[in-house]
Amino acid sequence: MTAAGGAHRPPPRMHSRPTARADLDECFELLPPWLALDAATRAALPGLWETLVDEPSMISGVIEDHARPPGRRIQGWGVTLALPADMVERLALATDPTPYLPRRIYAALLDGSFVPMDDRAIGLANARGDLVLMVMHFSMRSSDLSDPYVHNVLTAANDAFRHLHAGLNLQTVYYESVIYNEPMLVSAGYRTRPYADASTIAHLAPELRPMLAGLTRDEAALSLPGNTVRQVFDHYPPRFRLNAAQRRLLRMALFSDDDAAIMQALGVSAHGLKKLWRGIYDKVDDALPGFFGEATAETDGKRGPEKRRQVLAYVRQRAEELQPWAVTS
Repeated sequence: MTAAGGAHRPPPRMHSRPTARADLDECFELLPPWLALDAATRAALPGLWETLVDEPSMISGVIEDHARPPGRRIQGWGVTLALPADMVERLALATDPTPYLPRRIYAALLDGSFVPMDDRAIGLANARGDLVLMVMHFSMRSSDLSDPYVHNVLTAANDAFRHLHAGLNLQTVYYESVIYNEPMLVSAGYRTRPYADASTIAHLAPELRPMLAGLTRDEAALSLPGNTVRQVFDHYPPRFRLNAAQRRLLRMALFSDDDAAIMQALGVSAHGLKKLWRGIYDKVDDALPGFFGEATAETDGKRGPEKRRQVLAYVRQRAEELQPWAVTS
């Protein structure tokens, strides 16, 4: 492939996965300037993200190119946050939103006036069907749409968005970006939303002027399947009802087959990892008797890898099993 300007590049080897703590320094290089963060907030973000990276309400992924050298592999970074009803109201998202929503959310996280939803709170909202997501920001090393390489990054980013957000019982997805990115947002299936007052940003250049987009469940239902954000509204209740540790293991295993890395991230021993897998197999077998065929518990030692393959193939298509779900009764 020859990039814009004639510079030769090796063929890209794009890979998407959830953001890890070790990625943060490289990710912060991609913080978009339109966020207009003040110096104090920007300086505090690394410490804040040390905790956010493990928050169940934070959905974050990176797009990396393994053809690039270490330290320069991450080509895109996306951040989405689940918002409780009181924060949706505080930001007037459904009524009178004003620009720079992510900046205000970061400030509220830093001053403690906004506490992220825990796994159970997300599960309850998910089961009720009133879960609201806010795409805080997505950025790439290059946004030059005349460069075919950027198209490769965007394709990987759209696939990652579907995978990381699928399976939730969503009410609305909001996304604040900039006017420059409006074609990408519309192509992805979002609908533009007006600000209550845009006079303070009218003078800004397109690459710095915020815009708000979103999609509701009702709007998604009227849209034809195919675009990125429409697809994440497809939902079925989970059948396995896995706990948080089991779901986290499955999500990590979908992106990596390195048990050592998974054990380190989960803080478990080899025995603990096997116990987690065994618990998953038991719940799958209870919900879907005969799912494993002859790969029974008695042959777990020999058929464990096959059971793992079957479960991962299933949840890759049925992402609701990877999401929190809680009922009051």
